[in-house]
Amino acid sequence: MDLTTQELVRTAVGLFILAYVGFCFVNQKVWVRGPIGLTSKTFAWGAREGNEFVFMLHVVAGTVFGIWLLMGPFLF
Repeated sequence: MDLTTQELVRTAVGLFILAYVGFCFVNQKVWVRGPIGLTSKTFAWGAREGNEFVFMLHVVAGTVFGIWLLMGPFLF
């Protein structure tokens, strides 16, 4: 199978997203904005306990999107 540059980039981005999800899952942390909210300019790692919804969103959506990017060139 001969992969194009676009397919190689998709595969690399998919691997990166899955690595991020794995890191978040193993360490039980997620990259979030500071405590002020959407207008905050502070970004930091937040614990799962204080950011349960964001953690689950990153894990579930990141896993689905990462697998889709990773497997897309091989399925279509």
